[in-house]
Amino acid sequence: NSMRTCKDCHTTGYLNAPIAKHAWLPDLHLDKLSCQACHIPQRKVKSALVQVSDIYNPGTKITPPPKYVWTFYDQNMNYWNHYGELTMFTAKDQPSDPFIPEFAKYKGQIFPVNAVHSAWPGIYTEGKKGLDQPKQRDIYNMWVIHRKDRSKYPELKKIADNNSDTIPEVNSAEEIDAFINSVTAYMNDQGYDLSGKKVVWVNDDRMYLNGTDYKMLEKEYWESSPYASVYKYSHDVFPAKAGLGINGCTDCHSFGSDIFFRQVVKYPFGDDGNPVMEPQYKKLGMSGFMMGMSAFREQIVKSFEYPAILFLLVTILISIACYVNRKENFFRVNSNYLYIMYVLLAAGVALVFLKPDVNSYVLPDRLTLDANHFIITIFALAAGAYTWVRMRKEKLTGTLLFRLQAFFLALAIVSGILMMIKFELIYQLVRVAYTVFDISVVLSVLTSIVYFINDQFSFLKAETQK
Repeated sequence: NSMRTCKDCHTTGYLNAPIAKHAWLPDLHLDKLSCQACHIPQRKVKSALVQVSDIYNPGTKITPPPKYVWTFYDQNMNYWNHYGELTMFTAKDQPSDPFIPEFAKYKGQIFPVNAVHSAWPGIYTEGKKGLDQPKQRDIYNMWVIHRKDRSKYPELKKIADNNSDTIPEVNSAEEIDAFINSVTAYMNDQGYDLSGKKVVWVNDDRMYLNGTDYKMLEKEYWESSPYASVYKYSHDVFPAKAGLGINGCTDCHSFGSDIFFRQVVKYPFGDDGNPVMEPQYKKLGMSGFMMGMSAFREQIVKSFEYPAILFLLVTILISIACYVNRKENFFRVNSNYLYIMYVLLAAGVALVFLKPDVNSYVLPDRLTLDANHFIITIFALAAGAYTWVRMRKEKLTGTLLFRLQAFFLALAIVSGILMMIKFELIYQLVRVAYTVFDISVVLSVLTSIVYFINDQFSFLKAETQK
């Protein structure tokens, strides 16, 4: 809480810090995203994603001994002998293990975080707020006694490694019952008074009364568990050219993006011992439809939109060339040549659309296109407006092409206006407007292309009939 924010320096230039400029980003993004969300796309130092205190850790060099009941898993759900490594290397060692952080909403903005998961034995008292917990040494001693004599607390034998990672885990209904019963038996043996109390097993926000019955615990929306830590990442900031967005909008808004569509841990262990996963957007409390729509817009619609606008530009240039040639009578143009040229152009656009490597070779990089999206689409809509006026002047108002162009232009204008409105009550409508705008621009561009090509062939046909 005492740390200065990114904006303290990078909006004022404090101590000659570079001023952050995001002129190409809509205000909506800057309102909803923290600086860290884009500028810490990866972490380099290993950190624990899961901490459980219900089994006996088979690791070595763990001191003091009661810490054997603590088991850690890294960000990829691989077992990590954290305490053993601390004994050998001390806390000064920072093992490298690059990983992509999870994201969570906090105070209205998205931050990269480590929302730790936990599983542990608790003591539930009806009507009492919160949970108590057996002493660490009691769980340790219970396991030590069982490991020395399997007839002691025999149900612990049911707790096995179900996911083949060599580490046993409590996950199935049978194992949960075995653990709760064993802890209850041990505490009774030690003379603990459990009157009005019940031993439970807590897995994140689920408090299991037995293997099948559980109660949901209240937690903050950025937490995995109300009893585990969450901390935002603010160190190891990447430079601007290495942050999210450097490759354009698809860094986030695509079906393969990490910030929204990556599978993240919901619960560390499911019935089969493997993690229960969910897409990142669910953890952020976002709609799958909305996120899918934004990915569709950026990854598919706009990937077609830019080549289509380039095709439109070429079509306009051909129309201008035809007009000049008609005035100056440089040479006679055969419609067959025009057919061949447009077939080749269409094949070229398809190649640019389908082959990302060709796309990046022919067109400016995606960031440049997205940064100038407003200017590019204004050109496209201006061309659409021109064709609409031309069709009106040529008394083609009854044609389907005229009506379609009028509809697409109107849709683009309305959705464009909505995009500029910052009003919480229609926030979801504004988000839809972004996609509607680009779709309407694409359809207007296609309509304009059809008009210009048809106009060119009509002119050639008239010339031939002279």
